[in-house]
Amino acid sequence: MRTAPTDEATKDDLQGTIARIRRSVPRMARAIIDRYIATSPLYTQTAVPKHLHRESAHTVRSLLEVCLRSITDESIDVADTMRENIERGTERVAEGLPLREYMRCWQIGFDVLVEELERELGTDHGLFWFAYRRAHITFDRMLREVVSAYEIHAHDLIAAQDQNHAPAIDALLRGDGWVFDDPDSIPAEPSIMLLRIGETPAEGSGDRNARSLAATRKVRAIRAHLARAVPGLWLIDVRPRHARIVMHPPIGALDPLAVDLARISGAPVTIAIEDATSIEDLPRAGTTAAEVLDIAIRSGRIGTVSRMSDVALAHHFAHTSASLPVLLERCAPLQSRPDLVHTLRVYLASNLDRRATADTLVVHPNTVDNRLNRVRELTGLDVHITTELLTLAVAVSAATDDPDAETDHPQ
Repeated sequence: MRTAPTDEATKDDLQGTIARIRRSVPRMARAIIDRYIATSPLYTQTAVPKHLHRESAHTVRSLLEVCLRSITDESIDVADTMRENIERGTERVAEGLPLREYMRCWQIGFDVLVEELERELGTDHGLFWFAYRRAHITFDRMLREVVSAYEIHAHDLIAAQDQNHAPAIDALLRGDGWVFDDPDSIPAEPSIMLLRIGETPAEGSGDRNARSLAATRKVRAIRAHLARAVPGLWLIDVRPRHARIVMHPPIGALDPLAVDLARISGAPVTIAIEDATSIEDLPRAGTTAAEVLDIAIRSGRIGTVSRMSDVALAHHFAHTSASLPVLLERCAPLQSRPDLVHTLRVYLASNLDRRATADTLVVHPNTVDNRLNRVRELTGLDVHITTELLTLAVAVSAATDDPDAETDHPQ
């Protein structure tokens, strides 16, 4: 067994070597990813996913840094230091990446590190073998953590597999009922959660295979995270643009869920939740959740978790009454101006703050003023008069125009 160097000059030599190698970590990480892509059979006929040059490269840099630090510092807590990287990296299990492929990238990382140590110290130098042993012990600890985390994620993913849940959810939301093998698993007072899922940049690729692969990875990532993050999940149906979950009443707040799903999937996710009093009440709860989701998106709550209490006023504004046609008629000139409708929505969501509205729209505050003045010219309704502002609020809540539509109208 080789022990730590005791000579001060030798210690200084080792510290200097480690410092030089650490300055080369970004270059080494790029080389590792390039070597992995070149040797992996996964990418011979498919596009290289962006996460390899983003999340995976970051994980490799962390691997190198921790191994190098551990050569002169045995006190490093590998599990704690690498937890975030391992957690992020094992999201690859949701994309169907085999464990052996994931391990290949980590092993290449360590191989490149050893090559760098050889260049700096030479294999005849006692310091090389000391550094190699310390780094290898740390790397072995990392691998144990990686394998353990991968197994947990794989178990979660299997638990969340959509076997025949879509037809069951369809039947329950129609009120048809469904015969379940395990009646004891049926929630007495279920909750339904609906998701609207945006597209990832990769889904906009011109390559059809790349688009399909990106959509599949997104669905797997969302499904696996829901299995981990939603206590009491019962039925799940995840598609590229939407998802439906029937569950036992949520335990604790689910407010961070939309943000977490967006982070792991790379796409904006908006969520609506509604509680049912019984299985028979699910059709009503499903309809309400769909309305809440629609209102949340139209009122600018994209990327959030909403219940009816969060959007009740906008929901009230948007639903039919004897007075609604009269109010809409007063705002009829806005029907051909989705740009103004969108500005009004953002203005209302920004609590009538013109500067906050301008920041959201990425325009100058004067542009917001010009658009609001144009609303007054077209409709005769002034946002600075309470009753007229409420009339406009009703109109934009009920409008079905695409809020992101582009027009050629002047500001």
